[in-house]
Amino acid sequence: MLWDIQALMKPALSVIDLIPNVHRTPALAALRRAVLDGRPLSLRLSAEEKELAFREASVQLTSPIGARVLLALYRGGHLKLKKPPQKSLPALEAYAATEESFRAEVARILAAEDARRERLAEIVADPACARPEELSPYLIDKVMTAHLGHNVFGQLQIGGVTCHRALSQPSASDGLRAESRVICWWHDDAGHRHGDTD
Repeated sequence: MLWDIQALMKPALSVIDLIPNVHRTPALAALRRAVLDGRPLSLRLSAEEKELAFREASVQLTSPIGARVLLALYRGGHLKLKKPPQKSLPALEAYAATEESFRAEVARILAAEDARRERLAEIVADPACARPEELSPYLIDKVMTAHLGHNVFGQLQIGGVTCHRALSQPSASDGLRAESRVICWWHDDAGHRHGDTD
């Protein structure tokens, strides 16, 4: 899952806290079980919906899709509550109602990522088509790996600019376990160096 998509999601416990008087840990377990296993709601989510509804990480994340599942669990009486349930949950319902805009933003992020990958593939296939503003150490490394080989150092013309890849040796001040690293750079028309530093 892309970081940009994860940034759109909220911590699952903060969404669960939108339900008054709920036992948080059992509610989190119920959400996880409902999304991943479809129990106890007989819920059928696609693999993409499961990934967007609940993200297992150091801090579990959920989205409006997960909020919709939580609402279904609440209304079905599957969440352990400290007091009798309320008729409505306006905060949780409002968050669940943002599902359409969440899905639209996810689709936009995925389309942008696909376009970025397609452009990278075009540049790797024909380095001359790159524009100078597209140059980056990542791009130089990918193009040089494709054309020269993995861990081969030297220079290559990319978009009419001479780009370099070299192995930077650690300095004595880097500590005992310092390792050499691959660096990529280029010079602009004014002679200024861009990219990785030694």
